[in-house]
Amino acid sequence: MKNNLEIAKNIMSIENLKINLLGKVYSLFKAFNEDEDGEVLIDNLCDILIFAYLLGEKLGYDFEEIDEALQKKLKLQIIDKNFEGEYNFSELERYIKGRKRE
Repeated sequence: MKNNLEIAKNIMSIENLKINLLGKVYSLFKAFNEDEDGEVLIDNLCDILIFAYLLGEKLGYDFEEIDEALQKKLKLQIIDKNFEGEYNFSELERYIKGRKRE
């Protein structure tokens, strides 16, 4: 019975993280439409990143694993060159690599 309770708690926690993540994406889009200042936008972006990392952790991935997968995705985007010049994937990849040293 205790195991079932833990499973139910984990499911509820995952669902709450998904709801929070979607809520922050909604808030970000709403802030765009309402022409909010940069502080509101960056606050929503930060919350989205936080909830994404926490959701990944709840699903069994540690933060380093998520960072490594992110770096692989960035490398694929750099190689793909579909968005070349439009987005700065290389700079983001350098930044993520650099923050590991801190």
